[in-house]
Amino acid sequence: MMAKDDAGGADDAPLFPDRIVVALVRLCGALSALLLLVILAQISVAVVRRYLLDKPLQWNDEMVGYLLVAAVMLGAAEALRRGDHIAIDLLHDRAGPRARRWLAAFSSLSVIAFAIVVGVSIWDSIAFAYGFGSYSVGYIEIQTWIPQVPVLIGCVLLALMALVRLIQAVRG
Repeated sequence: MMAKDDAGGADDAPLFPDRIVVALVRLCGALSALLLLVILAQISVAVVRRYLLDKPLQWNDEMVGYLLVAAVMLGAAEALRRGDHIAIDLLHDRAGPRARRWLAAFSSLSVIAFAIVVGVSIWDSIAFAYGFGSYSVGYIEIQTWIPQVPVLIGCVLLALMALVRLIQAVRG
């Protein structure tokens, strides 16, 4: 049986790739938390500039949007690792140990499928934006593929973490 940390994730994973995945997921989770603090600071500065100094930041809303997407996608796998995601416990609470393993396996497969669908979609979007050379409209003129990269990274990490969970469920 896998040892779990206080938050419910697999910290002492027996396989070497499992440890790498968990370390990457934790690192991106920490980066996500840091991005949330940056967003908070950025919004605070924007509010002060707009309402106290009457000098609003023109680019702030667009930047907050990009950072928020990055924070969510980089933190999704960490939420899965810790068990902080939304779950419906109706079946899980009534199931026996063997059925719980099957439910955990099904849940992990569902997350993998979701990550693959979103990952393939965003990969196509990134490839098109990169090949076309499109830039965002607004105050921040940035190539549109750049803010999409954290979505791809998040999908890969989410699929890898779900794969680790699937292996744990199969092993019991």
